[in-house]
Amino acid sequence: MGNGGNGGNGHSDGEAVVVLTERLSPTYVPVRDASAVPAPVLELEGLDPWAEIQGPALALEEKEGGAADEHVLTFDDPAQLVLEPPAAEAVRTFELEDPETDDTNAADVVEASGTAGEELDEGPVEADDPLPILDEAKAAVTDVADAPAAEATGAAEVVEPVAPPEPDPIEIRYGEAHAAADAGRTEDAKRLYRELLALHPTHVRARNNLALILDAEGNHKGALAELDRALDIESENGTLLVNRGALLGAMGRYAAAERDLKKVLRVEPSHAEALFNLGVVMSKKGLWTEAVPHLKRAVELEPQRAAAHYYLGEALNHVDDLAGALAAYQRATELQPSNPRALYGLGIIYDRLARPDDAAQMYRRSREVSRR
Repeated sequence: MGNGGNGGNGHSDGEAVVVLTERLSPTYVPVRDASAVPAPVLELEGLDPWAEIQGPALALEEKEGGAADEHVLTFDDPAQLVLEPPAAEAVRTFELEDPETDDTNAADVVEASGTAGEELDEGPVEADDPLPILDEAKAAVTDVADAPAAEATGAAEVVEPVAPPEPDPIEIRYGEAHAAADAGRTEDAKRLYRELLALHPTHVRARNNLALILDAEGNHKGALAELDRALDIESENGTLLVNRGALLGAMGRYAAAERDLKKVLRVEPSHAEALFNLGVVMSKKGLWTEAVPHLKRAVELEPQRAAAHYYLGEALNHVDDLAGALAAYQRATELQPSNPRALYGLGIIYDRLARPDDAAQMYRRSREVSRR
């Protein structure tokens, strides 16, 4: 793979020696915003060719506006409100009847007024005076004026904070499955995810993570089926599209993989994971010139990602940019000294640069690493 495109290295036999057996483990990444989530670095050590794109690399979490893997309880707490009685005065007007004429005497109109809780002054009352009626009036005014304050006080005293709701059993099971996968208990994780999906078929995070496990086990068709079901629910989910694109690329379905990855990049042009996988897909199709800009951008966004440097070296070698390929392979081996393919790529470049001793050393190191 990637022998320089011009056949000038003369080491086809040595290339066939590189045999990788280790499988890719699923990588779970806490992503709260698909557009802001940094893609993880896929392990290359001991993988067979292209294995680093055989596993979707992102663990799905809820979309923007959701609560990721935790729930933030929100509720209105009446106890936090400041309740105050109204400041307006309550005024009642009473008309007194003239006992002599039975007519209303405007001069004898008495106003009883005051704010909440305020009492009226009582004057002397004659036995024959009709003013005792004011006693009842005063009591009525006091009751009316005091009512809002009493209600406000009562509300503040009796309202208590709303108790948080009981945890969602679906999310509890999701957390258990996620923890089992993190601990390497894949059989338990698969069982828990499937039990969850039997109860809640539209739980896309569970489907995505189940797909990661199945893909890591080599069950690519099963993984693809889970991602397809998840995308039936959320067709524009960028994480699902990148994961399916990576999986389709690993399965050799390059046209379908390209569609998924380019769909993501139309919305998120700087999505490092989509750029990396699209560069790999273009490389697999032999479109090296098209692969280069995608891989260069992926390296800019994730300079610590050894796989991106390796594939950039492959693409630059095929377009005869030997200086660029040498730098990319060297960086890949610095980040991942045990990557036999990066070491072998360095040997090819040294051969093309007429440095046979350096080339022989790289080929030897590549064979040593591949046998470990």
